[in-house]
Amino acid sequence: MFPGFRDFSSRVRTYGGRMPEFLAETYTPRGATAPRAGDVARAVGQVSQPGAAARREKPQAPAASSALMLRLNHPVAVSVIAFVAWLGYVVARWQVWAKGHITLFIMSGVKDYSHPGEMVPRISHVPAQGYDGQFYYRFARGPFNWNRTAYGIMIDHNYRYTRIGYSLVAWIVSLGGNARLLPTVLVVINLVCVALMAYLGAKLARESGRHALWGLACVAYMGLVISVGRDTSEPLADACMLAGILAYRHSRYIWAALFVAYAVFTNEPILTLAAAFALVRLCQMWKKQVRPGIQDLVWVLPGAVYVILQIAEKIVVKGTSGGLADASSNLTLPFKALVPGVYRDIAESSWTHLDRYGYNYNYNLIDFIALAIIVVAALLVIRAAKLSLEEKAAFVGFVLVEIVLASGQFWDSTFGAGRTYIEAFLIGVLLLLSTPAGTVTRAVTDAAATARTTLPGKVFTLPGKVFAADRVLTSKRLGWLMAFPVIVLILVAPRYIVYQ
Repeated sequence: MFPGFRDFSSRVRTYGGRMPEFLAETYTPRGATAPRAGDVARAVGQVSQPGAAARREKPQAPAASSALMLRLNHPVAVSVIAFVAWLGYVVARWQVWAKGHITLFIMSGVKDYSHPGEMVPRISHVPAQGYDGQFYYRFARGPFNWNRTAYGIMIDHNYRYTRIGYSLVAWIVSLGGNARLLPTVLVVINLVCVALMAYLGAKLARESGRHALWGLACVAYMGLVISVGRDTSEPLADACMLAGILAYRHSRYIWAALFVAYAVFTNEPILTLAAAFALVRLCQMWKKQVRPGIQDLVWVLPGAVYVILQIAEKIVVKGTSGGLADASSNLTLPFKALVPGVYRDIAESSWTHLDRYGYNYNYNLIDFIALAIIVVAALLVIRAAKLSLEEKAAFVGFVLVEIVLASGQFWDSTFGAGRTYIEAFLIGVLLLLSTPAGTVTRAVTDAAATARTTLPGKVFTLPGKVFAADRVLTSKRLGWLMAFPVIVLILVAPRYIVYQ
């Protein structure tokens, strides 16, 4: 050790072992020789890590592996991986279950809503009532045709008229709703949007100090097997939502407002994001912490788009308004449907019949467990996560709207691999990614300890510890958490390759 270096190292320890800027000039005690930069860095590492001298130096990773990880640390590489993986799922489902008939992805039924004899050109059908993809296909044929029945398909609920962003994109890409192109176009759009979700997730991960490959967590969700395999709108809506969040972080508020508005136009539950932003901003204005500004477009524009759509739907379409129909069908009292639904899945589960089609209770339960693990973990790091208050409020809002308040429309029927809860999952993943991955600085730790000790009364002690502000999440722990949804995805995907 250099003469007088003990005082120098004590100053370095206050910065968590990192070299602060003011130490760029070498600290040299009187009468001592100035050490070289490399010697200083090695000495700092030895001092700031207790017992480092006693441990053997770990061998460096092979150069080829390091070069590969460096190349994969890019959003484009992550998006390509996601696209290829989900393309493999689509091809397998197309060949195994659909027997080469891509129109089966539409999931058009044969009773109640779809009328095969009135459809031109003919498409393949599934038994019974079908699934939501048939309504997106119907509006992709003619997004401005708001008749109750058109192209052989009758609309079931009025809220279908105000969630047509996916259908509009398909109508444009298929050159005006070309019926022979649409079945393929609907699938391709979802594949591209899944790749975009991975790309945006990678960018958000890198901004949080993580490797870009963590962006794959945004597309490692079991509900996407339904969205991609049954032509529903979640991939496009959530790609727009993530793009809006990224634009908002970079103060590109007009782009953020446009992306979030189109996400609402595609899937109106994302209005929860705009509502959370509005709540936070309005509270800050009331406390005179901020003034109205261009950033408020992020909640004003989506809200305006939704209101305009509701007015148009009310004028053109008879019956209950789309917003009221949506709320009455999909929302209920807190936990009223969730608790009985989960209890039923536990009581009816039979692990000896896990692979039997139609025996949904097993899959419902493992889907819920994977979702609950991410949601609970995100709640535990919500104070420590380096996200804006608006994004944290959005996470709480999605958990309430999509899970706690969800009606029997979801919990009393087939879980659908959690398709409708994907926004709560995505924002939860962003919270986990933005949680510090290493040791928190002493300043943050001291501030958190001070905050805990100054909370009034013992009643606040437990919440202060549970939702600690100095919590960290290493890459290893994050990997263990993300292993649960990945395993469930691996279990669920083959089921929808073989069955509908």
